[in-house]
Amino acid sequence: MKKLITILGAGPGISQAVAEKFGHENFKVALIARTEQKLQHQVMQLAKKGIEASYAVADVGNEADLKKALLQIKDNEGHAAVILYNAAAVSVMDILDQTWETISNEMNTTVGGYFNLMKTVLPFCLNENKGKLFVTNGGFALAGDDQWTSLSVGKAALRNVVQAFQKKAIGTNVHIAQLTITGFVNEKDVVYSPKAIAEQYWKLYQQQPENFDAEIIY
Repeated sequence: MKKLITILGAGPGISQAVAEKFGHENFKVALIARTEQKLQHQVMQLAKKGIEASYAVADVGNEADLKKALLQIKDNEGHAAVILYNAAAVSVMDILDQTWETISNEMNTTVGGYFNLMKTVLPFCLNENKGKLFVTNGGFALAGDDQWTSLSVGKAALRNVVQAFQKKAIGTNVHIAQLTITGFVNEKDVVYSPKAIAEQYWKLYQQQPENFDAEIIY
């Protein structure tokens, strides 16, 4: 029986590459994002590559939306062996022109969705003593930026929240990890191409409890 990977923040780039990598490793894929048409297109693309995929529509920054999508996937596909949180909201603007309202609203997606995801799935994973719960983070989590302020603030908060949840899983077989990507994702970049990043997630997936990485700074 195929295992399931659920990817939140589905779309082109990293999530597509991760879906293809795990799909080719005999996983089925469930996708969550806001736009149904784009999800349908992504499922069709994966099907052409022989990968079984489904989707649920949700704004992951909305707690009720997110929980409804997760329940839909669980009812239709079963529990996921791997969950990847790959969602973020971005607005590029000089910090002197930025507003706290924008930063706050975008944090609902960048970090709030992850927080609500983990509150929903982690108790089950701890009870079953299994689960791979991964999140995409970025170099802006390590240093603020005066143009990408909303993203850097959100990613820094995300990194902190991931570390907090990791403390709940100490001594268990539940693997909570973040991949902190310190370069700009580019198809032509050998290191930072989506395919190369997907390989890092596969590396995390293969790790055993005694060798779990909490974070890969890549």
